Amino acid sequence: MGIKNAGVAVGVALGIVIPLGVAAVVALVVAERSPLDSAAPAAPLVGTIESAQRNNQVNVAIGVEFADAVTPSTQAGGTITAIGINLGSNVATGTRLMDVDARGIVAYVADSPLYRDITRGIEGSDVATAQGLLTELGFDTGPADGKAGPATEKAIKAFNLAYGYGKNNTVLTLASLVWVGTVPATVNEVNVHLGDQVGPGTELFTTTAALAAITVAEPPGDGFEGEWALTVNGVTAPYEPGSGRITESEAVAAMAATLGAVTEGVGTLQLATPLTVASVPSSAVVTDATGGTCIFASADAAPTPVEASGGSLGTVDLDLSLVGQPVLLNPREVREDLNCGGS
Repeated sequence: MGIKNAGVAVGVALGIVIPLGVAAVVALVVAERSPLDSAAPAAPLVGTIESAQRNNQVNVAIGVEFADAVTPSTQAGGTITAIGINLGSNVATGTRLMDVDARGIVAYVADSPLYRDITRGIEGSDVATAQGLLTELGFDTGPADGKAGPATEKAIKAFNLAYGYGKNNTVLTLASLVWVGTVPATVNEVNVHLGDQVGPGTELFTTTAALAAITVAEPPGDGFEGEWALTVNGVTAPYEPGSGRITESEAVAAMAATLGAVTEGVGTLQLATPLTVASVPSSAVVTDATGGTCIFASADAAPTPVEASGGSLGTVDLDLSLVGQPVLLNPREVREDLNCGGS
């Protein structure tokens, strides 16, 4: 009975009368006809190579670095005739700290303090520091090349005239300047007062520990060529690859402020200007047995050797010159020869 019923079912399904003796054979043939077996061969899919922009973004650990508190001292001697600072004052390059005998005493920030007076004809890193200071104060010395020439001498004379050191004074004296450290400082306590007598070595004020830098735990590798930027909670500043820090005072303060009371966090390094590349789906790129990498313009085209320069999920970045060219998107499905042309 089972075979008879099966034969009837098949015959009804096909719309014909089938003798019982061949019913099982027909049923077997019908069962073997799978949609997969009868599908048409894969067709070539050809697209156009498009351009894409990459900023090579990478997350990095960052931290807030503080400078040690310092106690700046003066090299001047005389009577304090004016005071320009008080508790909480921010002191940076150009701050007029006080007047001694009616001559201005000016603060400066530098990697190291000046150790001698600056005059025309001398050379050294201290000269470059003085040139940078004078230029920042508005007295142009030309390039800070560490050589005190005519332009530097002219700037020194202009500084001395402005701060009370004489009309034709060509010497930038240490007595007119006070080094306050490697970063701008905040006054914690003023040690001198109007009318006090001061001399070389007199301590003027103490500072609080100031923000010095945002440190960057840069990942290892050589992938940081070009101009980069660091972003911390929406604040972005230029970053010098390999330096491991940002020291520009405004950027440091802004980034530190976004972290609140904590001194560690996460930032993002990325190219300052996005890099434009050619981009193709990873399915279009073939690597053959010899290690060669290539793409194909069509199902029967010769291989075009390429070199991947990066990519993202599902895509591969190639040389920008390939933009606009046709590319076979499914070479593994429609080509028997996947050789990239290597030996």
